[in-house]
Amino acid sequence: MLFFEHPTTMIPQIIILLFVAAYTATGAAWDMKTRKLPNWLTVSAFALGLIFHTVSGALSDQGALGGFLFSLAGFGVGFGILFLLFAIGGGAGGDVKFMGALGAWVGWKAILIIFIGSGLIAAISLAVVFIWSLVTGSARLIDAKKPQSLADRRLIPYAIPATISAWLVLGGLFTLKWVATTGSPITLEN
Repeated sequence: MLFFEHPTTMIPQIIILLFVAAYTATGAAWDMKTRKLPNWLTVSAFALGLIFHTVSGALSDQGALGGFLFSLAGFGVGFGILFLLFAIGGGAGGDVKFMGALGAWVGWKAILIIFIGSGLIAAISLAVVFIWSLVTGSARLIDAKKPQSLADRRLIPYAIPATISAWLVLGGLFTLKWVATTGSPITLEN
């Protein structure tokens, strides 16, 4: 199951979309401004994801345990992948918690797709920034003798490509689900 299923309604998917949109937008804005993702945001999002899926699962044929395990697996994959990158110096602790909490909301399959998408978006963004700096002559040289913090080394805060990827992936999944459920694409006339 890519997206948490409820047999009679799309309300859980709509709640997930709204929460993820608010969570990722807040995280991206915060990360852009401060180069940090606060614990109050990531830990509360993780807890709310577990609670939401446990309750939503209890109200469906998934069962409370099924919903809880769906959320926990998403957290584990999101947290685990970013923790490996963090352990080798490629990211920050807030990024790890951000993706873990996002995974708690979207599940392990969707967070895996979001992670791959965020990597592609980050690579494209960095290539554009690099080419632009070469064209404009604004490329800055890094002094190899001067130690830099991780925040100084990061050109693009990770929450930004992760947010773009999450919106693209979940928007696409929701649209496919809507078309499959209603039998018609979303149009302005609907």
